Amino acid sequence: MKSSFDLKHNLGKITPQSREDLEILERILNPGGFVTAKSPRSVKIKRGGQLIRAKTGRKEVLMKLEIEKVELKEKLRLTGKIIEAPEDVEKGYHTIEIEPKKFLKVERVWKSWEIDIIKAAERKPEPILICILDDVEADFYILKERYKHFLHLDSEVSGKRYDMKKTEKIRKEYYDKILQQLKRRSERVKKIIIAGPAFTKEDIQNLIKQREKEILEKVLIEQTYQTGNLGLQELLKKGLLEKLTKMNRATEETKAIEKLLEEVGKNGKAVYGLDKTKEAIEAGAVELLLVADKKIREFEDLLNIADKMRNRIMVISSEISEEKLIGLGGIAALLRFKN
Repeated sequence: MKSSFDLKHNLGKITPQSREDLEILERILNPGGFVTAKSPRSVKIKRGGQLIRAKTGRKEVLMKLEIEKVELKEKLRLTGKIIEAPEDVEKGYHTIEIEPKKFLKVERVWKSWEIDIIKAAERKPEPILICILDDVEADFYILKERYKHFLHLDSEVSGKRYDMKKTEKIRKEYYDKILQQLKRRSERVKKIIIAGPAFTKEDIQNLIKQREKEILEKVLIEQTYQTGNLGLQELLKKGLLEKLTKMNRATEETKAIEKLLEEVGKNGKAVYGLDKTKEAIEAGAVELLLVADKKIREFEDLLNIADKMRNRIMVISSEISEEKLIGLGGIAALLRFKN
């Protein structure tokens, strides 16, 4: 998701990047707002000084409509009455179809929790260390918004005839060099991706378990059919950045729910369920309001109250954490003080 907001003019500029982004917009956009985007529409031509409808086909035009219906099928469909369009465009009702990479402007009163959901979908992961390897070679990259290749290692084993003892010695030295690089750079990265077409990645993972357990929680293993830059492109096409961004958000949500359950378990600074949470909001006691994604519309009035009181709101969408919250009524709060 790419987005920017001008809250003074109630304007959001949004470009969804994936199917998941369309699902987010379906939950947030509701009837009553205005959307501006390009869409195919029948046009009129001038004949005898007057605009008339003729079979001239359809053309892509920029139009603004008032949203009356929102539904997600293959694309996000926003239906409503056309408010603004070029003079030669037939007016009336229309459906604008939104797909990934399509830009739209939305005019509505934006709430902080809605913006939080959208912004959470566009967070970039922290630096990632990537090692793409097989038993012949290993390439190391640092990936942020762009990637940087910083090291290539060769193994002398493949293609040469050595006795078994020397082969094992060379392989051990090759693995040691790989492990040394992963260890050396692990503190400066959020995740370590080890990928490749063969079983070498699993061998390295096992070595980490034996010798470098402190970095194990950062390690992810991925399959690629190529090594080097071609292998890196495979990872990027598989949506590596999107996957890690989602994992980062899920980690934040998991920590919040664990803190909630801890406080509930000791009868501490937490409440759950509609009535108790509402009381805490009205008392100004809320530090962080937690609401299950599936329950947003059910609790929208309460969220609006919390928003006006400038409470921090976190929408819980990761599957395991959300189910735990739904078990507590779908809404809860961590408190600044016991109400």
